[in-house]
Amino acid sequence: RKAFTERKHELTKSFLHELDDTIAGGKIGELAAPCGGVKIVWSKKLNSTAGRANWRRETVRTRGEDGEVVTVYRHHASIELAEKVIDDEDRLLNVLAHEYCHLTTFMISNMRTNPHGAEFKSWATKVSRAFASRGVTVTTKHSYDIAYKYIWECASCGHEFKRHSKSVDPTRHTCGKCKGTLVQTKPPVRKGKGGEGKGEYQVFVKENFQKVK
Repeated sequence: RKAFTERKHELTKSFLHELDDTIAGGKIGELAAPCGGVKIVWSKKLNSTAGRANWRRETVRTRGEDGEVVTVYRHHASIELAEKVIDDEDRLLNVLAHEYCHLTTFMISNMRTNPHGAEFKSWATKVSRAFASRGVTVTTKHSYDIAYKYIWECASCGHEFKRHSKSVDPTRHTCGKCKGTLVQTKPPVRKGKGGEGKGEYQVFVKENFQKVK
């Protein structure tokens, strides 16, 4: 994962360029160039989805010396990528390909009201065929599990509470569903005296099983 983190920015840039050249003859880059090109934003706050394509068209009208009005469209385009979801090259390529298809749907097909409609699916098919050897398959949804750093499990109902930070305190918090006791399962908490070598969850189960017996 460390190796991926070190090269993900360059990989993102190069694959986006390859996508655009192969699928649209560089058209997306050309349209976005006057506004600085397609901007890539790695976000730590994007947790509900793996990626998001943003696009806005600005209409600029100027009047020439002959009095004729000239209309120019400026395309502001960016792709947000979720740092906490995209943790390997396979996910990066697939998410980037998906968001690129949104940009082609917006900017080339001029479809703004149905983001996963026929136009999107047409672009998705082209991308999936062109990059099948790279493991790219563009679907209408991102079906990735988020790699949460911390997980607590309710010892009563088994419901899991997943967080990116250690924001749950089992001494103060209980299960929101059944008010049961929460036990940290990831990373497992090591006990010292009396529970050496065993995680918090294992110790809890052992103690309560003995009580029931």
